[in-house]
Order: sequence, then C-alpha cells, then structure tokens
Amino acid sequence: MKRFKPIALWLGALIVVATALLYVESDFLWKVQQYNLFLYSSLFFKQMMTVSGGMLSYLGTFFTQFFYHPWIGVIMLCSWWLLLMWLVKRTFAVSEKWLVVTLIPAALLLVANMDLGYWIYVMKLHGHFFSSTIGTTAGVALLWGFRKLPEKLWLRICYVVLVVAAGYPLMGIYALTAAFLMGVWIWRLSRKVTPNIILSAITLLAIAAIPLIYYRYVYFQTNIHDIYYTALPIFTITETLHAYHIPYYLLAVCFLGFVVAYNPTSHTEQKDVQGKQKAKGSKTKEKSKKTILNWILQGAILAAITVGVWHFWYKDDNFHHELRMERCIEQADWEGVLEEGKKQDGEPTRAIVMMHNLALSRLGLQCENMYSFPKGSKKTNTSVPVYMYNTAGRLIYYHYGVMNECHRMCMEEGVEYGWSVELLQYMVRNAIFTNEKQVAKKYLNLLRKTQYYGDWADHMESLINNPELLSSDMETGPITHMLNYADIQSQGDSYVEKNLMTMLSETDSKDPYFQEQAVLGAMWTRNTSNFWARFEQYLNLHPNRPVPRIFQEAAYLFGNMEQLSFTEDLPIDRSVKENFQGFMQMMQQCQGRPNGQQRKYLYQRYGTTYYFEYFFLRDITYY
Repeated sequence: MKRFKPIALWLGALIVVATALLYVESDFLWKVQQYNLFLYSSLFFKQMMTVSGGMLSYLGTFFTQFFYHPWIGVIMLCSWWLLLMWLVKRTFAVSEKWLVVTLIPAALLLVANMDLGYWIYVMKLHGHFFSSTIGTTAGVALLWGFRKLPEKLWLRICYVVLVVAAGYPLMGIYALTAAFLMGVWIWRLSRKVTPNIILSAITLLAIAAIPLIYYRYVYFQTNIHDIYYTALPIFTITETLHAYHIPYYLLAVCFLGFVVAYNPTSHTEQKDVQGKQKAKGSKTKEKSKKTILNWILQGAILAAITVGVWHFWYKDDNFHHELRMERCIEQADWEGVLEEGKKQDGEPTRAIVMMHNLALSRLGLQCENMYSFPKGSKKTNTSVPVYMYNTAGRLIYYHYGVMNECHRMCMEEGVEYGWSVELLQYMVRNAIFTNEKQVAKKYLNLLRKTQYYGDWADHMESLINNPELLSSDMETGPITHMLNYADIQSQGDSYVEKNLMTMLSETDSKDPYFQEQAVLGAMWTRNTSNFWARFEQYLNLHPNRPVPRIFQEAAYLFGNMEQLSFTEDLPIDRSVKENFQGFMQMMQQCQGRPNGQQRKYLYQRYGTTYYFEYFFLRDITYY
C-alpha cells in the first residue's frame, strides 16, 4: 500500500488546486489565453526561437491556448505539476516521511502565476503561465540524468557543458540553474575533492561564458543585462519590481536545499530498512512515536504550504469584477455585465464604471440607472499603477466607435508587449469599420492558424464580405451608430475616459443613440457650451420622447448657474426643480463641514442625481 501514498498525496493536492482555479479564477484563465498567441506555422516557431529560452515560450504558448476552455488548461497544468513532483521524488530520493516537501516546487510555481493580478496586462514573456513549470520540470529531469551518470569526471564535464550549451537556447535561465545545481551537487555525490573542484570550476565557467558567446554571435534581440535571465518574466515599467520574482528566488533555494540535503546512500538504505521491517514483522514503541512526530511535522509543512499559497494568491475583488465584465462583453452578454455589477460592494475602478455604463447603454438603461451604481475611482491594486489604458482601454474605445484610438493602442501594445489573440481581434475589428478589407483579412488569416479562433475569423469575414450585416450583428450593430467622430488622431492621452468623453462632448450627430452619448459626454466634462449644443440636438432628434431625468437635472443646473433667461421654459418636470432647490439648501446647511462629511450626508438622498455627480465627483482621479 505504501507505493500508493505519493500519488494519493499529489492527486489530493492537485484536485484542491484545480477546483480553486476553476471555481475562483475561470475568468482569469480565460484572460490569460486571450493575452496569449500560438500559431500553427513554421514561421511562428522560427520567431519564437530568435531569443534564448524560445522553446519554453513556444511550448508555454502552446499549452496556454487551451485555457480557452479553462478546465482543459487546468488539467494540463496539473499534469505537468504531477510529473514535476514525481521527478523531484525520484531525482532526490525523497523518502515517504518527507514526501510533503515534493509539493513545495509546485506550490511556488502556482504562486508565481496567481500573484500576478493586473500584471498579466503588461507581461512581456510569452507563455509565462506554463513556461516556468515546463522549465523547472526539464531542469529536474536533467539533474536526474546527471545523478545517473557513471562516476567518470570527463563524462560529467561533458554533460554539464552540454546542458549549458544546448539547454541555454532552449530553456534560458532554467538550463543555467540546473547546471549550477550540478556543480553544487557533485560535492554530495562524490568525496573526491580534486575532481569536484575541477567540475565546479568548469560549470561556473560554462555558465558565465556560453550565454555571452550566444549573445555575441547568435542572438541579436536580447539586452546584455538580461542574457542570464532569459525565459524569466521581467517585471518592469518605470522600475524593476523584484517582489514578483520572490517565488522564483524561493524555487531556486528550494532545489538548492534538495541538493544539499541529498543522501547518496538513501536508495539502498530505504530498501534495507523495508526488508528488515518485513523480516521483523513488528514495530517498537519508539518507532511508533517517531511515526507520530513525522506525521505532525508533515502536517505542519502542509499547513505552511497551504497558508503561503492562500496568502500570496491575488484576491482583489475589482480585478475579478473587471475580468468577468470583459468576458461578458466579449460574448455580447450585457445582462451578464449588469449581474456582475450587482456584486460590487466596495469602491469600483473607473474601468468597472465604464463597462457597466456601456452595458446599460446597450440595453437602453443608461440614463435611468447609471448614477445608481457605486461611485469612485479606485486605484488598481498593484505596486506600480496599471491604468485603464492597459486593461479595458481598447475595449472601451472600440465599443464607443473610436477606431483610430483603438488601432493606435493595439499597435503600441503589440510592439511593446508582443501580439496576442485579443490584439489581433481588435485589429480585425478596427479594419472592418475603417473599410480596410485586405488588412482585416491578413489578421484573420493569422487567427485561423490558432486552435480556437477559426470560427470567429470566418464570422468576421462574412461581415467583411457583406457589410450590410454589420448593423444587425449582435456585436457590431450598436457600434455602427457610434461612427460619427472626426477622422483624426489624438495626441495619445492615456486617460481613456477623459479622452473619450471630450470627443463625445464635441461631436454632434443625427443618430439618436450617438447623441444621447454626446450629451452624457458633455455632462461628464461639465462644459456648458458643449452641453447646450448637444442637448439642443438631442431635443431635435427626440421631439415626442420624454427627456431623461438626468438630462433635465443637468439643463436646470447649468441654466441656474449661468442665470439663463430661458431656463424656466425648458421641458423640465416640477419634481426636478424641487429636487434642485432641496439639494442647494442642503449644500448651504453643510457649508463648513469637511468635504467627506458633506458628500456622505448628501449622498443618502441625492446620490442618484446629476447634482451630486457635478459637485462631488468633479475632482475624481481617472486612472
């Protein structure tokens, strides 16, 4: 029965992890594959191999694409971790009483993936979700091969040099780390001092020299400062954040501990002990106590692993709300966006607010319900801010019909972070609406070389070939009403909401759907001259339709602020006027109180009015 203990422990741990991933992080895994790209073409393989560690990225992108169906990707990832734990046990001869330590490498790799949060949007390493696991597994396999070698110095030297020379182009830092561990491990495998010194010295020389040789004569797309870290994620925006590398540092320390703690005689000793136990057929009281202590120790280690994984697992609610909303929008599930919005308890990010407003507008409910949603502009929960420009920027621009800005963002991010499925999809969408058919088909041909996006490409090509279908398509139909902006390029302002609302406030249209958004844009900017122009056009387009309450509130507020003579002649309900008077009276009563107290006091009664929006959200920070 003992031989089933390892697999029982490993499968039990992996089932718990898989359940957590699928139940809590399904949208995150879907977004990971959206930011991934694997093409079934020889050219793609050649492009991936232009940098050291390219094979890991190639394999990583291959496996990551299966997160399109999160359960398939999770099974694959857990299978790799199962193989890794088995290799760790075999390579370092981990006995059953220390079996729980084989979980540590997989736990660290899990943390390395799950503590990223918003950093998935600015990750430059392709296939990172699988590449570290594959690289670690391959490194352990190489260590196993090193241990199995005959005790001949020349053979071990050749093996180490081959690991660095052949492994560095394929695995980058993982090959270098494996070779370094071999140089340390030899002191546990052999007691011959002189040969050990020679092997360790040659190992260090190979690790230092071979990457430099590759840099000088083979690879031309790697910074010299990074040649010893290839295939490792680089967490840099304006500064390098080493905190995100902690799981990788701990992983290296973990394997160094395996090497140092390795007992060369452990294999034969385990067999002898098992044979003696069978021969005796009885257990002493002392051995029973040791067994109990061992179970307690393993339980403590398992508890520490569990607490560590839970602690470093990224758990920001706004991040998960954003992911869910983005996934719903991708499927044109506007009701799903609103359902997710109902789960919003704390202060939302501006991306959440904008996506919720977008869903309301698609369902014709924005003017009635937009001010009922929680207010705020919470900063992203990262060490260095990741802005809406990086997260939902292109989505917002596209669905509001600002194709020039969406295209610019896609090009900039494609060059900076590498191309992904999501970027290619938006390049297709932009090209369709700018009537660049050949450009769109070029990107569609690339998407047909992916595993899952061929059907999407066929659908979009049908829209290209039949432009009359654009207005009736579930996704593109509403966007056809938004194409009224001047054909210009902005100065690249990274504040998506500010840029969009300014463009809306300055644009008139004969389309009623667009004009409603133009009035809302003018209200957002608080530009009274733009508001009156947009509002007048709105009234002309809706001669027999009741004016939305928030539009009436804005008109009455601006009219009174500017003391305009026609204010009382506007189509404004008595309840709106009375509400305004009550609001202004309460504002006067609250004078002298701190702004926070005023806001809280007035929010209870007037939080769903434009009056509150105008006075208390005008200085909000837009990330």
